[in-house]
Amino acid sequence: MTTAISFKRGEAKSILFNITRSGDSITQCTLMFQVKQNINDSKTVIKKFDYDFNKADSANGNYTLILKVSDTAELAPGDYVAELRTVITAGTDVDKSYTIPVIVEAAVISG
Repeated sequence: MTTAISFKRGEAKSILFNITRSGDSITQCTLMFQVKQNINDSKTVIKKFDYDFNKADSANGNYTLILKVSDTAELAPGDYVAELRTVITAGTDVDKSYTIPVIVEAAVISG
């Protein structure tokens, strides 16, 4: 089971992904991350591309995605669903993560 990503509305959030294949770290890949309110929605509420990930520790399979305040400020509190797409070898090798639950909490302090 995949651990949920949780943050408050309007909060910046660092999300660490450790990517492995058969127990070995993946040191080079192309990533995409999307969040939708419901899995069947056509509208994406957060969409991040490969260049949005910090790959400084990719030698250890660690990739960090930073959500900015502007990414989360307009989201209504509630449950969402995300997916991380990992492409290891373009055109031949696409590994998709499990569906990742996302929880957006209401912020007590706004603005």
